[in-house]
Amino acid sequence: MYAHQAAVLCDLTVPPPAIDDSFPHVKLLEQLSVADARQVEQFLASRDDATSDCSKPQPSDPSVDIPEYRSDLHEALVLLASLKQSKIVLDDLLTSSPDTIEWNTEVERTEQIKELLSAKLFTLEDPIRTRALKRKLAVRRKKRNWQKRRNLRLAEDRKKLLEDREKRQQEIVAWETEWRNRLKQEQAAREELATKSAILADVRWRKARAKRYLRRFEKTIQLHDQRTVTVETEGANTDGGNIPEERFQRSIGCLIDEWKKKLNECVKEEKRLKDELARRSTGNESRRRENRWRKALFGDASASLNRIDRNPLDEFVAVRRAWDVYALPPDNTDQSRPVSQGSAVPFGWVKPPDDPLPEWLSYRVNRETKRTISTAL
Repeated sequence: MYAHQAAVLCDLTVPPPAIDDSFPHVKLLEQLSVADARQVEQFLASRDDATSDCSKPQPSDPSVDIPEYRSDLHEALVLLASLKQSKIVLDDLLTSSPDTIEWNTEVERTEQIKELLSAKLFTLEDPIRTRALKRKLAVRRKKRNWQKRRNLRLAEDRKKLLEDREKRQQEIVAWETEWRNRLKQEQAAREELATKSAILADVRWRKARAKRYLRRFEKTIQLHDQRTVTVETEGANTDGGNIPEERFQRSIGCLIDEWKKKLNECVKEEKRLKDELARRSTGNESRRRENRWRKALFGDASASLNRIDRNPLDEFVAVRRAWDVYALPPDNTDQSRPVSQGSAVPFGWVKPPDDPLPEWLSYRVNRETKRTISTAL
């Protein structure tokens, strides 16, 4: 068959067969629709059997309105009070006057009240309604208890929040007071430092003035000696001239001694003020030393603007090698690895040598300086 179809397709004199555009075929579609309808019918039949019991209307509890039930109960109590009043009236009529008309009227009224009260009690004593009312009252009671517990919890949380807020406020006030006291102390220390700096400047000015007067006295003595020599060379009479000379020597000596005493006082006071100001500024000693190290290792910050043509990596490597040579000088006995191959500094704390290079000697802290810093701190 396939050979015949191939021969027909290869024969150019025979027209090609018609194209079947009906796929999927109509019969196949009909069979599929019938099978689907059968499955749907089976599913619906099985579902009807399963849901037959569930489709029955379940008796639902009537909705109970608590205010309405309260009003009905109030009406029942009013009717009960009216019934009691009617009974009292009937007892009075029975004992006082045998008036049948009034008696009958009161009896009819009592019967009507009984009927109304019985109807009202029937509606109030309905078991379904009372059950729903009990359930609703239990839900309301539970909700109100939950609301009470929530309100108590919220009140406790608010009280705790207020206590925490007061505590934080007290901490803030204490912190502000502490920092205000610190600022006052720092301001007082700064003012004291400024005052002592001003006093030191005044002491230096008085010291310079004393030195200036002493130099002036020395020049005065030199001029006096020159004048005396000139007078002696001219052949003047020197008899009786010792008295002014002695008086001059005595007065100039007193002046020199007085100004030397003032100079010594200024020197002592300047030294004392310098020591005190140095003790105040020892706290910045570590920072100044760190800045010196940073400047030595990485250069000045202002010099980095002129490093356009220089490689910062090579410069850093050169500085690091210089530091390695300083911290761990090369051993002449071990020539296996030169310093140019890399850093020879091991991990951990590296102590500087006792005899450092001159360019690194200025960064060494002596024991006296360390002792001074430790006593100042």
